[in-house]
Amino acid sequence: MALRRNILLFHQGALGDFLVTWPLAMGLARVFAQSRVFYVTASQKGALAEKALRIESVDVERGWHHLYSQDPQLPEPAAKLLAGAQHIVNFVSGPNDLWVQNVRKLAPEAGLITLSTTPPEDFPGHITEYLLQQLKPAPVIEAALSQMLQSVATRGVGQVPAPAGPVVLHPGAGSGKKCWPVESFLELAQKLRARGRSASVILGEVELERWPKEQIAAFESIAEVQQPASLVELMKVISGASAFAGNDSGPGHLAGILGIPTVSIFGPKSPDRWRPLGPRITTISDPWERIGVDRVLSAILSE
Repeated sequence: MALRRNILLFHQGALGDFLVTWPLAMGLARVFAQSRVFYVTASQKGALAEKALRIESVDVERGWHHLYSQDPQLPEPAAKLLAGAQHIVNFVSGPNDLWVQNVRKLAPEAGLITLSTTPPEDFPGHITEYLLQQLKPAPVIEAALSQMLQSVATRGVGQVPAPAGPVVLHPGAGSGKKCWPVESFLELAQKLRARGRSASVILGEVELERWPKEQIAAFESIAEVQQPASLVELMKVISGASAFAGNDSGPGHLAGILGIPTVSIFGPKSPDRWRPLGPRITTISDPWERIGVDRVLSAILSE
């Protein structure tokens, strides 16, 4: 009988959603210390997890889509990895979907756990509380996640902020409705410089496509503007920060879990469900017009 020592976490979705699952991957690696823990996900997210967590990853584009078909014919490397699975964590389908049926057929001896990062509207707590609730039938794994969440809340995932590094600002987000005004970020960078603090501004593809050149040039005149080409490069930029300030978006969640002092601006949305994980998190939640630049500046300087 083949030895089953692989633990596979299947995940698709946005960066912030992905980072919420990291404490679970860490807990599984600790509890099943003789096993190999893999994320099966998009290559950039997998590379990020490898760099930050020292676990392994597999590109979901390498034939894993066959699990959604009626007669799945996985490529040999994927089939071998699945056949050697001890535990499988599913974030990509519902418990009764074809994907689950196929996994049970191809890896019948593996423990399969289906989890969701979309709580019901009336769920009152943080997303991690919802994950713990779903893990009640698996008490060993539930306890492992609980312990890792405590560890992340105390010290993040082991990064050490650079006291002399810049304040990294991220004025973007996946949705414009989640964004503090760009002009406020620009004023914040100016006030940081007036206080002797350098600023570095992260711009993604959305900002580069939508912002006028004059707006980008205004940031370039007072701060270093960076355009990380990958999630690993994004982590490198954030890891060198003395502090981070941004909207409710993936980079803010990454800064928080890395242990960087993080100011997360939620605007009128409540942070109760999606507050970033990490030891040094400040959330600001109010109507946009009530969030002044000096309030965000004070939160940064108090760290």
